[in-house]
Amino acid sequence: MALRLAGVSLRLLWVLVIAVTGLKPRKPSDTCFVTKELPFHVSTSSITESKAGNFMASIANGYVGTVVMSNSVHVSGLFNGKGWPKRYPIYPIYMSEHAHRARLPSTASISFKVHDNDVVYINGTRSYALDVKTGVFYSWFEETNENGSLFIEMRYYAHRERRNLLINEITIKNDLNKEITLDLSNNYGNFSKDVKLTQHTVSEKEELEIAFGKVNIPEEKFGLQPQVALAFRDIKEHIFINASEWRTWYYITAIATSIDTKFDPWRQAEGAWKEAMRDKRHLLWHHTKAWEELWESGKVDVVTKDKSSHLGQAIYGSLYYLLSSTRADWPYGLSPGGLPGGEEYMGHTFWDQDIWMYPVMVLLYPDLARASLRYRYDRLPAARRIARKWGYKGAMFPWESSLSGIETSPGEKYGRYQNHITGDIAYAAQLYWHATKDYQWLKEIGYALAYQTAEYWASRVSFDNRKEKYVIEYVMPPDEYQFPVDNSVYTNVVAKINLEFAVKVCTLLGRYYPKMWVKIAEQMYIPFDSDRNFHPEFDLYDLGYQAKQADTILIGYPLMYNMSRQVRYNDLLTYENRTDPEGPAMTHAMFAIGWLEVGEEERAAKAFLKNYEHIEQPFQVWTEQRRKRGAINFITGAGGFLQAVLFGYGGFRIREDQLYFDPKLPPTSNTFTITGVDYLGSSLKFIIKNKKMRITLTEREQIAPALELVIYKKVYPLEHKNTLLLLRGPGFIRMRRD
Repeated sequence: MALRLAGVSLRLLWVLVIAVTGLKPRKPSDTCFVTKELPFHVSTSSITESKAGNFMASIANGYVGTVVMSNSVHVSGLFNGKGWPKRYPIYPIYMSEHAHRARLPSTASISFKVHDNDVVYINGTRSYALDVKTGVFYSWFEETNENGSLFIEMRYYAHRERRNLLINEITIKNDLNKEITLDLSNNYGNFSKDVKLTQHTVSEKEELEIAFGKVNIPEEKFGLQPQVALAFRDIKEHIFINASEWRTWYYITAIATSIDTKFDPWRQAEGAWKEAMRDKRHLLWHHTKAWEELWESGKVDVVTKDKSSHLGQAIYGSLYYLLSSTRADWPYGLSPGGLPGGEEYMGHTFWDQDIWMYPVMVLLYPDLARASLRYRYDRLPAARRIARKWGYKGAMFPWESSLSGIETSPGEKYGRYQNHITGDIAYAAQLYWHATKDYQWLKEIGYALAYQTAEYWASRVSFDNRKEKYVIEYVMPPDEYQFPVDNSVYTNVVAKINLEFAVKVCTLLGRYYPKMWVKIAEQMYIPFDSDRNFHPEFDLYDLGYQAKQADTILIGYPLMYNMSRQVRYNDLLTYENRTDPEGPAMTHAMFAIGWLEVGEEERAAKAFLKNYEHIEQPFQVWTEQRRKRGAINFITGAGGFLQAVLFGYGGFRIREDQLYFDPKLPPTSNTFTITGVDYLGSSLKFIIKNKKMRITLTEREQIAPALELVIYKKVYPLEHKNTLLLLRGPGFIRMRRD
């Protein structure tokens, strides 16, 4: 009786309970975004031939994703088109000319109308919700009249555990005294221009269809053209439900490509579909459980004073859209527009992954951070080719990367001169090492990333006899309004850090490194104005220039370049009013973090609250620019915002030998809880209140070192499941020294 009750498994009982309790619209919460009206505004893409995007919710699992109700599905790593950086002109950009995320027609974007046998349509009440806690989009239809009631629930999700699956479930509870008909339609859209698919009926009995084809154009001549297969159930035009009947229909799509299987993608997709159909009643349970485990491994909760505050939803929405676009077992990169949409930024991977999204993952989800680094490591051969092309040594990473790792930016100048991305990737590797001290990873992955990127910088610098320093000339800084410039302060700092990290890694592993690296790092020229006591953005910088986005202030955070508090303050003050207010979303987050560092909480709150101008209701969808402009589902902005929450108000800094923290309450909140802070194989929970905080070591891997907490000149050993109640303030966690 422990596992079964009256012959029914507990899992089946759970499914039945979910079915019963779930057959009603959800209530709004921090994790459930409910609406009766769908967003109708659109934001136009800057890419010709690309459709205007809307602010609908999306579902994804890091492998496959789609914008709800759209006609397109995207698979991570599946691109069509050639890598063709143009010299001039770059614009207009045409999707068909460049490598871009391949569009697959949707086979699960279902909508319905309801009528009775007399073909009298029933105009019930509709409502919708994105439940980010479970990764499910809900669509509800309700009708109550003198004849009884009718309730329809449609659940749409990308299965978190079984990555190949997109699932649409329709449950109908008909308590009307008559038969009801649902007219179904699928938003298949036009045929894909990226993959020439041919459709085959495999089994009329099972209603199984297979669409099979391959990508039309590889990134480079003789490059990979992945095959792709979609297995799906053909959608009937009508489904019927009798009076007093309760029933569920399952529409499952299984997708496989030759990227992810050594076998025939057709057979892989067909097998995944058949297995899912056999287990269809338990699919939601497994999916929900996988999301539950993911949230338990890392999440952020706030209790706000203002009940109308969207802070909790903004945090959970940002985490959801970031998490849904990545997974640990599929290292194929993160794009600024996420996986589901795939059109803006053409699905390419930029520095956005390594600087804007990655820090959140390395703190809360180190397995996902490791996958991001794996994506870069796997493309080191392509990065070495790029370096050789431009006359350098080592690995020079592309500004925009797709499947192969060659440069896929539409403009040659971006890939050739926006060199800081190579240092950004090495810095991400350094953060991972500091956070995990994973020696095996360092030997297998970290060393190669650190060494080969340092080789590049050593060949990229030149010695300036007048300055008696090493300089980096003719670059494009993060502030893309300024090009070309010499000695971008951000570029030079990240190059210096890269070289220093490579030397430390080689020393630790007992491997050779050129002694010149030490000299270059020590004598790297870092622009500084001693009269104004601040860092100019580059040589010959003029205070009349406007920056596109956060640039110089990034050397304070995330790079943590050593400077006085006054210099940090001056940098923030100098650039705050010289940065384009219509620029990318993540700039506000960096100013919020900076102002918190120097104790200016009011200024920090003002910058932090500007993030809301980039979040569209009701589904918490990010836009690159405010006023509904720019890229949609802009998870770069979400990553910046989450950094403001964790590294700003959480005050975390991942340093070489410690995890520093200095928590403060975010605006409008009175309780701030961070679950799953990962450090050296242990997981911690922080509960922050106005004057006090609780810190608990919740999990510890078997081989993880013992930790201790240092605060107010006292040392506290951290024991498993023990909670420390402390006055709120700065402190740090390190390996135990007794």
